[in-house]
Amino acid sequence: MTENRARIRWGRTLASGFGLLLVALSVQAWSRHFSHEFMTDYLSYWAAGKLTLAGDPAGAYDVAKHRAVEFSVTEFKGLNPFPYPPPFLLLVAPFSLLPYMWGFAAWVVVTFAAYLLLTRRAIETPYALAHPPVLMNGLIGQNGFLTAGLFTAGTAMLRERPFLAGAILGCLVIKPQLALLLPVAVIAARLWPAIAGALATAGVLGLVSLALFGASAFIGFWNILPLYTELMRQDKWPWNEFISVFAFLRYFGVDQTVALSVHAVVAAAAVALTWIAWSRNWKNQVPILAAATLLVPPYLLTYDALLMIIPMGFWLKDRERARLVGLLWLLCFLPIAFYFNLYRGPNTVPLAALLFLGVCVADRLRGGRKGLVAADVDHAHLV
Repeated sequence: MTENRARIRWGRTLASGFGLLLVALSVQAWSRHFSHEFMTDYLSYWAAGKLTLAGDPAGAYDVAKHRAVEFSVTEFKGLNPFPYPPPFLLLVAPFSLLPYMWGFAAWVVVTFAAYLLLTRRAIETPYALAHPPVLMNGLIGQNGFLTAGLFTAGTAMLRERPFLAGAILGCLVIKPQLALLLPVAVIAARLWPAIAGALATAGVLGLVSLALFGASAFIGFWNILPLYTELMRQDKWPWNEFISVFAFLRYFGVDQTVALSVHAVVAAAAVALTWIAWSRNWKNQVPILAAATLLVPPYLLTYDALLMIIPMGFWLKDRERARLVGLLWLLCFLPIAFYFNLYRGPNTVPLAALLFLGVCVADRLRGGRKGLVAADVDHAHLV
């Protein structure tokens, strides 16, 4: 017992140290940004917000207009468009009231604070800090802190407070590809209040966006989506920046049709496993949902791997899984190391998701490890 407690304390200390290092690296990078404005992913948000504040929200989806606002800050090669639904403009526009770099800093600080607050039920703060994609989101100002926080907080309370959970998860209308499996889970579990909550929040955000920005913004969003399909079809992105099975296979030169077919099979298996876990009320249903979510959309990037804190947090509660948690962490770290020229291989996040799901299935086939799987009961019949 004493040895186990010492191991836990050592793990927390190590995680805290690494997490603070990631934060320090982000802050150090910010100092460079303030001295010489760099292109970041947040620049896309800031430009979209500036156009919205100027009374042209549809311009956020006009590549030429959007790019002109970005170039008012700094020039760069390639494209950095705005591919998010109009409700996302409600979030980014206030930050665009600030100069670019102050808006960037405010966006990262606010969403990072939300991430730490909303993920406390799933994983202890030191481990949430030490998750490698924290650095990626901190450096480029992406939305991973916000979306991971919403996903984690909402799924954690789906069984206990389904309407409130659904209302939180409805906010993922800002990034719908992360919500693809949520209907599967709530329908399988017959959590009808969660569906009502999600529809209420998504509906309010949609109607407010429509009233403020007009139908032209929604049309612009719809029209920009084929651009991303075409960029992927023409191999315009480094495949190791994506965390899908499709991109993993494309990295090795697998034919596009074959890669997409394999991806579809894996996605279908992820959907099936999610349905089984939630319909039978497995204890690990929430981490299964998180890992499976990363395997369904072909278009997810490294910063979205923050969702892996849910499977990692689940295994951290099982003290016998420490080595597997370390392996998940490493598989999430390698794609981050790519950006520092420390790793040149494929994106290994899908391997982390597959590893977690594979172990869950293996445990179930062996009859379930003690403490990992709850009995398959329908709580509606427990009085």
